[in-house]
Amino acid sequence: MRNMEQLDNTTLYIFIDEAGNFDFSPTGAKFFVLTAITTTQPLNSRSRFLKLRYELLREGFNQECFHATEDKQQVRDLVFNNIKELDDFEIDSVVAQKNKTNPSLYIEYDIFQKKEGGGVVFKTKHSEEKFYRLISQTLLQYIFNRYQNLAQIEKVVVVLGSIFTKNKREYILKSLKQYLKPKFKKPFYIYFHKAEADINCQLADYCGWALYVNIERGENRPFQNIKEKIKSNFDIFARGTTEYYKYKK
Repeated sequence: MRNMEQLDNTTLYIFIDEAGNFDFSPTGAKFFVLTAITTTQPLNSRSRFLKLRYELLREGFNQECFHATEDKQQVRDLVFNNIKELDDFEIDSVVAQKNKTNPSLYIEYDIFQKKEGGGVVFKTKHSEEKFYRLISQTLLQYIFNRYQNLAQIEKVVVVLGSIFTKNKREYILKSLKQYLKPKFKKPFYIYFHKAEADINCQLADYCGWALYVNIERGENRPFQNIKEKIKSNFDIFARGTTEYYKYKK
């Protein structure tokens, strides 16, 4: 009888999550991290997390799903212990030090508005489309570089687990399609799902959080739980020397 947890390995599933924010200012987060987990077996051993959730409910934890920033430390430890037992997915990540980001990547245009009584008001329109396109396409590049022989892969499914506005979804779709269409001549699908809907989105959240707190806050312990699964962790502005603003302590 066929193992019901096994799928054919002809579809590559990519689950993407982000950590940090788009506040490019001295008070914003220092880094933005985009993380993906990739697998051809998204069902394999995932029932262990459903079992863990029911065990936590039995012990008095109101655990609707797993979300690293909100979960108690005890829960995070248990989730990471289960993640370490999985051997069917790989992690890729792109890190951006935000104060090294050229403003042209997140400022759409500057405008001056006249004030009543004279004078002008300076306003800046922000748009993260160029920034996100650079980060997301770089992430996909690292993933697909490992799959040079795509003969066995017949489809690609990309699932983004963060909650995005309609406007942001539109430019994310545009960015991903611009990369996938010329690189992958076979069918691909891009979906936006709530993280609660898919344990793999929750795993991407946990892995992304571990990478983020390691670089943002110097917390190394979560990173140690996933480091063996990391295939790429690219600091996209590492060679840059210009810092466009200084962070407040």
